[in-house]
Amino acid sequence: MDDTLQRRMTRQRRLVFQTVAATDAHPTAEWVYERVRRRLPRISLGTVYRNLQLLVADGRLRSWTRGRTTRYDADLSAHDHFSCRECGLLLDLERAPRAFPEERRLRARGHEIEDRVLEFVGICRDCRHRRKTGGRKRWPN
Repeated sequence: MDDTLQRRMTRQRRLVFQTVAATDAHPTAEWVYERVRRRLPRISLGTVYRNLQLLVADGRLRSWTRGRTTRYDADLSAHDHFSCRECGLLLDLERAPRAFPEERRLRARGHEIEDRVLEFVGICRDCRHRRKTGGRKRWPN
C-alpha cells in the first residue's frame, strides 16, 4: 500500500501544517519551527523539516525553493507569485484565467502542459520605500 495513505497525522505534523496554513507569508522551516516550538517546546528543527517534507510529499503543502531558501505554502490552488529580491517577500497572485499565446502554440504543436509557474521578480514597495528613507526591512513578522 502507498506510504502516503498509511501515514498518520501526528500531533507534531498537524501543528506544523496548521502553522503554515495559518499564514500567507510562505514561511521557511525556521519560521515554522519558532512558532511550533511555542506550543511544543521539545520539538526539534529536524522534526519540523521532516514533517514539512512529508506534508509536501503527501500533497498537503507546496514548497517553493529559490537559491538556498525553501518556503512553504498551504494554498494548493493554481496561483502565481511576486517575489521581492531584496527582502524575500513572496506574494500570491490570482492566476489569469486565459492561457498565454505561448501555451496555445505549444498545445497546437502537440505538447501537453501540466502546469504553469509564473513568478514576477522585482522589488516590493516596502523595500523601495526603505531605499528612499534608509529604514529597516519588515518581513518576516
